[in-house]
Amino acid sequence: MKVILASSSPRRTQLLAQIGVEHEVMIPEADETYPAALNPGQVVETLALRKARAVAKPAVQAWVIGADTIVVKDGEIYGKPQDASDAKRMLCALQGQRHEVFTGVAVLDARGRSRIGHRRVSVDMTPVDEGAVVSYVQSGEPLDKAGAYSVQGSGARFIERIEGDYYAVVGLPLSMIARFLTELGYHFSG
Repeated sequence: MKVILASSSPRRTQLLAQIGVEHEVMIPEADETYPAALNPGQVVETLALRKARAVAKPAVQAWVIGADTIVVKDGEIYGKPQDASDAKRMLCALQGQRHEVFTGVAVLDARGRSRIGHRRVSVDMTPVDEGAVVSYVQSGEPLDKAGAYSVQGSGARFIERIEGDYYAVVGLPLSMIARFLTELGYHFSG
């Protein structure tokens, strides 16, 4: 059986390759809205499962991995910014503050079994001036990232401290993925 990653994120592809999981990428067409009553962990688990189901096909013998990441500060959820102005708003709100990153994952197998979970990580961002924020936004890097920053890219210069799973902040908690795949019968070769 093969592994399919239901994500357009090149970072997630790189992370799966890092742990030796050969896979195909299929970009899910999934509704990313959710009920307001869900807590952040439920939001990312719901969206991860929806993305995995969007590419899972009964005739395809595969493990399918879906994932979703959000940033939360003071109860407000920051997904991907809509545009440069939204990215600047997010970064200005997060700078000099602690926030949380939630990444949810769902792994489905061909027999209809699933494993779903999430990681919650605390991140402290350094105080930065508006000029640094504007310059970073103009680089284009934050425009497709939850919370408008990339911890593995040049946005790392804004990160003072991470408490928890670094890979969850990047967008794919590797130990959780490895555990879920193993529980569903995947065998790592190395």
